[in-house]
Amino acid sequence: MMANDDADQRMTNSALKRVPKLRFGTVGNKSALVDRVVEKIQELILSERLAVGTKLPPEREFAERLGVSRTVLREAVRVLSAKGLLETCHGVGTTVRALTHEEMVAPLNLFLRSWGRDVSLNHLHQVRSLLEVENIGLAAEHASEEDIQDLRRILEEMKSAKANPLLFAAKDSDFHRRLAQTAHNPLLTLLLDSIQDLLVGIRKLVAEESGLVERVMPAHNEMLECIVNRDARRARQTMRAHLLAALDVQKHVIRSESDTQEAKSEQEQSADASGTAEYA
Repeated sequence: MMANDDADQRMTNSALKRVPKLRFGTVGNKSALVDRVVEKIQELILSERLAVGTKLPPEREFAERLGVSRTVLREAVRVLSAKGLLETCHGVGTTVRALTHEEMVAPLNLFLRSWGRDVSLNHLHQVRSLLEVENIGLAAEHASEEDIQDLRRILEEMKSAKANPLLFAAKDSDFHRRLAQTAHNPLLTLLLDSIQDLLVGIRKLVAEESGLVERVMPAHNEMLECIVNRDARRARQTMRAHLLAALDVQKHVIRSESDTQEAKSEQEQSADASGTAEYA
């Protein structure tokens, strides 16, 4: 036990040495000072000068090192804990923690969903084109045998689900996400995951479209073929054409939905007018 405590203390001391002694000077109010301390500690964590698993120095010592009061430091630690960058455990102290994949994706995901109608199909298509076209090119260059086997399995599951539109849409999502992982670039996976909620909603919307499976399956088969053959150029061309075709389907379905809603609204208004005339 003593050995573990000594190791923790050495890690803390090492981390403390990497933290420069700071003086924030005169700041307008306490809130602004807390914000600046949060930014500084966050910078130390993201630059790995305070590595994941490192226990923060004792409060008094750390506050002195940062040149702020213990109250300000305590508030900054609370903010960073809420962000998921720090974790405080009774009897252990405050340590730097690793953000989960879901925690990293959530803020951008929430931002996109909060924009609602301001994020159009064209906006989404532009982002997908930027990310997915390059992603599949990298996938063709870096795919492992395990990646290829997983993609082949998901393709078979898509074929088996062709009579179940919602299951087919879910398997379609699985295929594209596995493609993102096949590039072996975690940042690309992170960025593509951030738009997954929007894509899932759109895939569900178009799932019942007649002939959808027949339209999209050939492109998915070709994507896998390009990856197997390490043909990055053709893979990008195939994905670009697939995304354009998908956009056409999405716009057609949304136009049809809009026309249906408009006709329904006109019928209801006509019925209301007839009812009013009867009582006139």
